[in-house]
Formats: sequence, C-alpha cells, structure tokens
Amino acid sequence: MKTFPHLAKILLWFSAAVAAGAFAFVVALTFVVSFFREVEISAWNVVASHIGPWFLLWVGVYAIHNVLPIAVAHGRTRRDFLASTSVLAVLLALAGTALAWLGYLLEGGIYGLMGWTADEHGAVPAYFFMYLVWFVTGALCAAAFGRFGPGGVFVLPVAFAFIALTRAQIPGSGTLPFIPDVPGLLGPGWYGVSAAAFAIALAGTWAVVRDMPVRVRG
Repeated sequence: MKTFPHLAKILLWFSAAVAAGAFAFVVALTFVVSFFREVEISAWNVVASHIGPWFLLWVGVYAIHNVLPIAVAHGRTRRDFLASTSVLAVLLALAGTALAWLGYLLEGGIYGLMGWTADEHGAVPAYFFMYLVWFVTGALCAAAFGRFGPGGVFVLPVAFAFIALTRAQIPGSGTLPFIPDVPGLLGPGWYGVSAAAFAIALAGTWAVVRDMPVRVRG
C-alpha cells in the first residue's frame, strides 16, 4: 500500500485548495470592512498564523490516529510509516510556508492598490518551523492518547510549550503568560529552540508509537 505518496498528494492539493478559498474569503471580508473603517491589519495573517498551524496539528493527529492503523493492516511497518510521516511533515511545512508567503505577496499588492496598510507578517522561516512543530506535536499527542488512553493528558503541557514557543516570532503571538517578550528573551536562539522542539516531539512520537496498539477503525 503506497500510503505516503497517496496521502501526500491528497493533503498537498487539499492544503492548496483550502488556502485559495481562505484567501478569497479574507480578501472579500477586507473589502467589506473597508466600507466601515480603515484597514490597518493583515487579514491573511489570521489564516497563515492562526488557522494554518491548527490545520497542520490536525493532520499530525489524523496521520497517527487514522492512517497508521490502516497502513499497519496493509503490511507497512511502524518504522517505515513514521519515516514517511516525518518526510510528510517537512513537505507540508514547506508547502504551508510557500502558501503563506504567496498569500502575503498577493495581499500586499491588493493593499498597495487600495492604499491600505498592514502590520508586519514576520520572517518566512518562522512559519516553516511553526508548521513543522505543530504537525509533529499533533502526532505526539495522538500517539500518547492512543497508547496511554487518558494518561495521554500528561503530554499536553509539553505539547503546549512546544507550540507556544514556536509561535514566538509570529506577529501577534510573541508573548506568553508572565513572559511578555519571548522573541527578545530567546533572540537568535529561537530557531535552535524550534529545531530542538521538533526533534524532541518527533523522537517522542517514535518512542510511543513503537508499542502503541493499533486497530483499524470502521
């Protein structure tokens, strides 16, 4: 069963379709808002920095909770499936980052023509690391609950720390409770922290899935 190529193709096309629909919607919404008040923020930022990571997290959960049992039932080893899923995480993070950049580029052109202003959208690599870590964190949570049942709740504080830190360089997301300036605190080391979060979440997923019972869900 060629799970990875099939899943990757579907998800990449689906992601592009969702992004296109979301872009059309926020642009139309921005025009409506412009009749009532000045446009001062990027509408696309809501999609790229808020909806996008939740979509990637859901895909990570779906890969472990739904696709892994099917793959194992068709003769794939867990090691092989997780290796493919790791590649899928990188591909989807790259695709999401490219779509985010393209959306900001198109939105900037529209805003320029209309004389609107928008806030900064942050560095492109920040989106890649955010999407990458959110995907793997979703996979880790699905694996933890799949193996330990309600005990999987103990992985949630770690998951929250990972996804919160990887949002530090995204506009509007640079603060945490009691820590008002995460970007300033981490400085250039933010990328290293994000890479470490990805590596830890991925290693944790591999460790948990190794002994996780899998059942094909009807």
